[in-house]
Amino acid sequence: MFGTIKVGRGTPLSRVHGPQRRSRTALFPLLVGLLVGLVVPSLGSAQVGINAHIPSPDMLDLVAESGVTWIRVDANWDLLQPERGRYAYAVLDVPIANATSRGLSVYASLGYTPAWVPKVPRERTDTYGGNDEPATSEEWVAFVEDAVTHFRGMGVTHFGMWNEPNLEHFWDGDIDSYVEKILIPGSDAVHRVCADCVVLGADLAHVGEVDDALDRVLALGADAIDVFAHHLYNDWPENGHGGFDGDSFLQALEMRRSSFTRASLREVLDRYGWTGEVWITETGYRATPGDAGEETKQETYVRRVLEEQLRHDWWTHTFFYEIMDCGIDQPDCTIDGFGLTRPTRALPRTESDYRRKPAFDQLRDFLRDNPEVLDDAPLECANGRDDDGDGRTDGEDRGCRGEGDDRETDEARTVLSARRAAAPTIDGTLGEWSDDAWVNAVSFRGAGGGFQAREEFGVRAVARWSAGTLYLAFEVTDDAHVNAQPDTMLWASDSIQMAFDVGREFGFAYDDNDHEIDLALVGGAARGNRNHGTGDDAWQLAVTRDATTTRYEIALPTSVLGAPFAAEGERVGFSFLANDDDGAGREGWLEWTPGIGATKAPYWFGEVVLAGADAPVDAGGRDAGPGADASMDDGGAGDAGVSGEDGGCGCRTSQTGDATAPVLLLGLLVIRRCTRRRRRGRSNRPRR
Repeated sequence: MFGTIKVGRGTPLSRVHGPQRRSRTALFPLLVGLLVGLVVPSLGSAQVGINAHIPSPDMLDLVAESGVTWIRVDANWDLLQPERGRYAYAVLDVPIANATSRGLSVYASLGYTPAWVPKVPRERTDTYGGNDEPATSEEWVAFVEDAVTHFRGMGVTHFGMWNEPNLEHFWDGDIDSYVEKILIPGSDAVHRVCADCVVLGADLAHVGEVDDALDRVLALGADAIDVFAHHLYNDWPENGHGGFDGDSFLQALEMRRSSFTRASLREVLDRYGWTGEVWITETGYRATPGDAGEETKQETYVRRVLEEQLRHDWWTHTFFYEIMDCGIDQPDCTIDGFGLTRPTRALPRTESDYRRKPAFDQLRDFLRDNPEVLDDAPLECANGRDDDGDGRTDGEDRGCRGEGDDRETDEARTVLSARRAAAPTIDGTLGEWSDDAWVNAVSFRGAGGGFQAREEFGVRAVARWSAGTLYLAFEVTDDAHVNAQPDTMLWASDSIQMAFDVGREFGFAYDDNDHEIDLALVGGAARGNRNHGTGDDAWQLAVTRDATTTRYEIALPTSVLGAPFAAEGERVGFSFLANDDDGAGREGWLEWTPGIGATKAPYWFGEVVLAGADAPVDAGGRDAGPGADASMDDGGAGDAGVSGEDGGCGCRTSQTGDATAPVLLLGLLVIRRCTRRRRRGRSNRPRR
C-alpha cells in the first residue's frame, strides 16, 4: 500500500492510496465458519514486522516497544536518486542505522521511477510520475546495484522489487512489463552484487483480478523471486465480515469462496509448484480515528492474523501496516487510521507523544505471551531492546544470563533461605551453622572490570532468624588477609559488604529503604560501618581468622534495618560480596549477585526469605514466586540455588547442579531447528 510516506520531519510525500477490497461477485458463498474450521492447525515458525516508511527515532522506539523484529522501509528510487549519477542515501542511512542499533532487521522496498528516467511514451492522466514505466531497464538496474551495495554495507539483506505493481497508481504498465523490466533484471542485479541478499516479490495488492496478476508473475518470473511477498487487507468473520462482503482473509489466503470467485494466493502458488516462504508484507485494519468500536476491530484483526500465522508454516513473516496514524500536522493524509499508534502532538515528537491503540497492546502482549512467534528472532539478550520494559537492555537486564539467553524477562530472584532456629552465639566460630543452608558467591569481578576465576579466593554465606533478629555468617577462604583501613573505607581491603532492600523496590539506585553495612577484621578486631541507610548500629559482630579462613558472624535486630523479622515468609532484598586485597590494594570482589560493587542498584539483588524451623539444608535456590512453576528453580542441591547472575558477563555459573535438563533442552532446540521448514524460493530454483 505505502499510501503516504511518513518521515520523521518535514512534509509527507504523497502516495495517495488505500486498501481496495474490490472482488468478483460472490456466487454460492460457502459458510465462513465452516471454512475456518477446515484449517488444520500446525505450529510453524514466524516473524513479525511493521511498515515504518522512513522512520524517525521516536517511531523506532515504538516499533521496538511493540516487540516485533522487522521493519519495512521505503527505499524509493525517485527519492534516493533524484538525478542521474547522484544518489541521496542519507535520508535512509540514519533510520536504518537507528533500526539496526535497536536489533531490528530491515526489509527495503525498492521502487518508483524518478522524473529524469526516460519513460514509455503514453498518454498519462495523473500528475504523479513515480508509477511511470521506464523505457528500458538500464537505469533501474544501475540503481539497484548501487543501492543494494550501499545498504548491504549497513546490514540490509532483503530487498523488494517495487510495490503493488498490479495497481495503476504504483505502476502504469502491465504485469508482463513489470516482470520483464523490473522483477527479473532487478533480481539479477541484486544477486550480482550481493551473494547473500534475498529478493522479495511481487508485493501485489490482493484486490481486483489479483489472481491473474499472480499467475503472470509466477509464469514469467518465479525464478527471480527468493521469497514471495504479498499484501492482504481482507477482514475476518470475527469483525462481522460476511459471505457477501467479498473474500475474507483466509479465503484470500488459501480457500477460494467458490468456483466462480477469484483464486486464493495459495491456490495460485500451488499451481506453479511454489514451496518456498511466503511473507505477508502488508496487512492491517483501518480504524476510524476516535471510534472505539473500530479500534476494537483493529485489535481483533491483529490477533487473528497472528493466530493464523502460527498455523501456517509456509507463511513465515507478517508486516502490519503501519506503526503510526497520520500526524495531526498532516491534514491532507488520506489513509489515516491504519496506525497501531496515534500521534498526540505535532513534530517534534518522542515516543511518549503517541497513544498506543488497543491493537498495539494486542501485538506487544501476543508476542510476549507467545515466544514461538519470533522463533528465529534475534535473541532477546542480544537484540538491543528493552523487551520486558524494566528500563534495562540485554546484558544490563537482570533476566539475561548472557547473549545466548532468548528471554530477557526477569526470572525469580536468587534466594538465601534463613531457617528459623535458636540464636547462634556471635563468636566467629560458625560451628552452630552446620545444619543451615549455605550459599556460595561464584562471580569474581576485578577492580578494573571483567570477571575471572579465583581458585584461592572464595566466600559462602548462611542466614538464620528468630523473632525480631536476622543472623548472618560468612566464611571467606583467602591466602592473605589485609585490612588497615579506617571505618569509612573498610570496603577498600579484605572485607564483607552486605546490602538490604527492605522495601523490596529493587530500584536502580539506593533509596531510604536500602542499607549497606561493611564488615572487616582490622588489627585483630571486628569492625563494622554503615555505608548507607538509617537506623541504629546495635548489631553484634564477631570476626575471626585462622590459617586461610576468615569467619564473620553478625546479629541484626529490627532496629538496625527497620525490618521486623517476625514471621515466616517475610523477605527482604539482599546481596553480599567479599573484597580481596593481597597487599597491593583491592584487586576485586566475589559477589553473590551484582548491585553493590560496580553499582549501587538493588535491581540486581537476591532475597533473604524467612523459612520455617524444618526448612531442609538445601532449601532456598531460585525462588519461583507466587504461582510459578517449581521447575524454573535451577539451583543445585546443597548450593541453595546460587546462580551467580553476572550482570551481563555472559559467564553465569553455579558450583553444583544437574546438567541433564539443560542438555535435554539444547537437544530439543537443535531438533526443532533442524526439522523446521526454512525454504527459500522454489525447491528447483536455479540461482540467477
